[in-house]
Amino acid sequence: MKKWERDVLVGWIVVLLVLVAHYLITVSLGNTYFAEATLNRMLWFSSFPAFLIAFVAALLMKTGTLTLAVRRGVIWTAELLVGFAVIAWFFRAFEALFASPGAYWLFGAVLLAPLVYLFEFRRQNRGTKAGAH
Repeated sequence: MKKWERDVLVGWIVVLLVLVAHYLITVSLGNTYFAEATLNRMLWFSSFPAFLIAFVAALLMKTGTLTLAVRRGVIWTAELLVGFAVIAWFFRAFEALFASPGAYWLFGAVLLAPLVYLFEFRRQNRGTKAGAH
C-alpha cells in the first residue's frame, strides 16, 4: 500500500471516529439530528474530540515532516468535509452546516492537528538532542 493510500484509509477512520464523537455529543445535548438551532454548538463541542482524534492519528502514523503533516491534514479534512456533507444532506441541513461557524472550527481542528503534533514533536526532539550533549 502506498503512503498516500494509507493516509486516505486512516483519514476515513478519523472521519468515522469524529462522526461517532459528534453523534455522542449531539445525543448528550438532547438532539438526534442536525437541528439548526443547536448545530453550531454541537459542531463547536465536536471540534475538541476531533482535534484529539486527528492528533493521535498523526502520532500513530509518526508524522515527522512538514510535507506529511500538511498532506495528512488536508486529506483528513477533505474526507471530513465529504462525510459531514453527506450526513447533512441526509438530514436536509446542508446549508445550515456550512453557514455554521462551528463547522469551520471542526474542520480547522482536523486540519491543524497533524501540524500541532509535528511542531510539538520537533520541539521535544530538539530538547532531547540539546540535553544529550
